[in-house]
Amino acid sequence: MYYIGICDDDQVFIDYMKRLFLEVCGEITFYEYLSGEELVADLPNREICDLLVLDVWMPGMNGNETARKFREQFPDTVLVFCSGVCLPTVESFETTPYRYWLKEYTEQRMRKEVAEAFEKAKGSRSVAYIIGKKEKQIVKLSPKRISYISIAKKGSVIHCENETYTSPKKVTEFYEELKDMGFVYAHNSYIVNLRHVIMVGTKDLELVNGERLTISRARAKEFQLAFALEMTKKYKEV
Repeated sequence: MYYIGICDDDQVFIDYMKRLFLEVCGEITFYEYLSGEELVADLPNREICDLLVLDVWMPGMNGNETARKFREQFPDTVLVFCSGVCLPTVESFETTPYRYWLKEYTEQRMRKEVAEAFEKAKGSRSVAYIIGKKEKQIVKLSPKRISYISIAKKGSVIHCENETYTSPKKVTEFYEELKDMGFVYAHNSYIVNLRHVIMVGTKDLELVNGERLTISRARAKEFQLAFALEMTKKYKEV
């Protein structure tokens, strides 16, 4: 699943973009915004965004202002500016856009641009951070900090060495986002970041902070293999 944001004050153009992206890949979740203010207000709810198509000229918060706010949360996401009236400026490039599209492009040209932007997004896909909550605070967590994520009554608990945070998201949802970053099921109740594992036995594992977790019989072979592959990768890097 890929996550694409489209921010434009013209719903017709948003629908046009959605159609072109779906021609490239059907497994897409779209985030739609009719203003920069709407996008910025929704940022705390977004943990992953592979690509953003952003209109430059909008009433209220313009594209450049919106892009600066967006980059605070997603510094590496593929950003594409689009406009029907504005040409690129120095300010436009301060937020490192991948491309600058003109709405007057023919559909053939736009389809080509969309395909190239999507390929760029696939090649640079990353999770900027995970959102966790502690009491009344919302915290941005790098996946590298997370030791494991476990099931809770209302979502999940995110474990970061000596600290824990809550999230309304399910462990299954986190797994889909983090499985390519070394997170593996050790038990149906939790996924573990292999980078934080220092020992794997037949029935349990040990994390760098000394905490031990049970490995379920059903997950044992899968987890041990994943850990062995992670160790091989680390050895090659050295």
